[in-house]
Amino acid sequence: MTRQILPIAVLLLVAVCGYGVSAQPDLIVADIGFVPATPIAGEMTTIVATLENIGSANTGQPFYVTFEVDGREVDVVMVARGLGAGRTAPTTVSWHAAAGTHVVRILVDDPFDRVAESDESNNNLTRTVHVALSNVATDALAPFKVAVARFDDLSGSPFINVGEGVADKLIERLIAVGIRVLERSELEAIMREHGLNPALSSDISIAGQLLGADLLIVGSVTDVDVQEVSFSLGFLSLNNAAVDVSVSARVVNVATSEILSAFSVEGYDEGSTGFSIDIGQVLGYLQATPTPTCIPGFLPQEAWYSIGESIPLSYQNPGASAWFGVEIYTATGTFLKWLGWEYIDIGDCGDWVWDQKSAAGFQMSPGIYTAKLWNGAAYVETVDFQIRPGFSLIIPPVDEITVGTEQFSETVVGTALDQALDQLTASILQSMEQLAPMLLVQKESLLGALDEAPAHERTGQIAAILPDGRLAINTGASDGITRGEFFEVLHVANVVVDPRTQEILAYDVLGVKGEIVVTEVRDLVSYAVPTSGFVAEIGDIVRRLVP
Repeated sequence: MTRQILPIAVLLLVAVCGYGVSAQPDLIVADIGFVPATPIAGEMTTIVATLENIGSANTGQPFYVTFEVDGREVDVVMVARGLGAGRTAPTTVSWHAAAGTHVVRILVDDPFDRVAESDESNNNLTRTVHVALSNVATDALAPFKVAVARFDDLSGSPFINVGEGVADKLIERLIAVGIRVLERSELEAIMREHGLNPALSSDISIAGQLLGADLLIVGSVTDVDVQEVSFSLGFLSLNNAAVDVSVSARVVNVATSEILSAFSVEGYDEGSTGFSIDIGQVLGYLQATPTPTCIPGFLPQEAWYSIGESIPLSYQNPGASAWFGVEIYTATGTFLKWLGWEYIDIGDCGDWVWDQKSAAGFQMSPGIYTAKLWNGAAYVETVDFQIRPGFSLIIPPVDEITVGTEQFSETVVGTALDQALDQLTASILQSMEQLAPMLLVQKESLLGALDEAPAHERTGQIAAILPDGRLAINTGASDGITRGEFFEVLHVANVVVDPRTQEILAYDVLGVKGEIVVTEVRDLVSYAVPTSGFVAEIGDIVRRLVP
C-alpha cells in the first residue's frame, strides 16, 4: 500500500509544479458601455471598459488600457493594482462626443505589453455607438437644407462606383441624425436640365439654389491604399490586408459659393480581406481591366465577358459638353437597366459599368446584349457585346468591388471607408452647428433686402446672348443683384422709353416667357441661365422675383 501511495504522490507533486509553471493570466475586454447609454453631441460621455482576467493566474503587476475612437487615441489608463484570476474591473475615460456614428476600440495591456498571457490575441474589443444631435443643435439646423454632390474619385483605385457610393453613404449618415438632405438624383437632374457642369462647384451651387438648398457638400476620395499581407504554412494559407482610405470634403454656402469649412479624414482597417477570393487576385484582375481608356467612339472594354464579370463602357465626346446616359437591352430589345448620367466635356471620356444584372437585381444569362448611349433627346450610338457561359476563378463577384453594396461594406476596404465616413460626418455636423447662426442671419438679411428693394431696381433688360447660352442683363451688383436670384423674362407691349436716358418708364405685361437664374454678378452686368425652355431675345425685359 505504501509503495502505491509514493508514486501517486510524486505524480501529484509533478502535476502541481507543472500547473504552477504553466499558469498564466489572460486579459480581455469583456464589455464596452457608455454613460449616458445614448450619448448626445456636445455632452461629456463616459466610456466604460469592463476588463476581465480569464486566465489561471494573477497579473501580478500594473498594466495599461488604451481607449480609441475612430482609430484615434482618446486616453491611456493604468490599472495600478493588476487584476486577479477570475476577477473583473471597470475602467473609464471621459469623451467629448460629436454627432454621428463612431467606432470605439479598447485594447488591454497596451501599450508596453507588460503582462505575459496565455493568449495574446484576445486583448481588444470594438463597439459602434451612435451619437445624436442635441435638441438645441436639431432646432438650429432645422431651417436648412443640404445637398450632397457625388464625390470625385482621385484615388486611382480599381473599385467601382466610388464617388457615387461615398456620397450616398454620407447622405444616409446625415439623414440618420435628422439633417434635411436633398436627393442626389434631384441635384443631378437639375444639372442635366440646365446643362450645368458637375466638375464646377459654382454650377453645383446653382443646382442647389434651384432646389432650395442652403449648404452644399462636395468632396473627393483621395486615396485607397491596400497593402496585402499573406503567408503559407504548408497547406495552410492566410491572406490579410492593411487598408488606408483618405477622404476630403468641403462645406459650401450655396448663396455665395464660399467655402465655409474643409476637412480631410482617414480610415484604417486590417485583418481578413473579406473578399471571397484572394485580394491579390481581386486587385490584380481589377488593375488588369481598368476603367475604359478614353478612345473615340462608344465602346465596351472587350467583345465578350464571363458570367459575373463587370462590363465597363466608355464614350469619348467629340461635340459640345453635355450629359450622356447608357441603357442596357437584350438582343430582342427588352430594356434591362439604366446605368446613369455622366457629364462629358468636349474631347473628354465618360465611363459606366454594368454588373450584368437587370433593374430587379437578377443575373443575366449568357447571350448578346446591347448598350445604347442617350443624350436626353436621341440615341447617339449603340454597341453590342456578349456574355459567355462559365465562370472565371480570378473574377470577383461585382458586388464585392462596388462601393455601396452590402458585400463591399463587409470587406476590409469597406470597413476602412466606413470609418473615414464616420469621422467625416462628425466633422461636418460639428461645423454645421457652428455655422447655423451666421447662415440664419444671412438668410433673413437676404430676404429682407429683397423685400425692401425699390420696384425700379427689380427690372432690367437682356443686353446680350452669349455663344454658350448665357444671358447678360443690364443690372448688377450696383443695383443690389446677388448670385442665385431669379428673374422672369416678360412678354410685353406698349413699352415707353425715356428718349434722353433710354430708361424704360412703363410697359404692359402680356405674359411670362420663362425664368432665369443669376450665375455671376458684376458691377453693372449680371449673367444668367434659363431654368426652362424658351426663346429669349436681346431687349427682353426681366423682372426680379421676390420670395
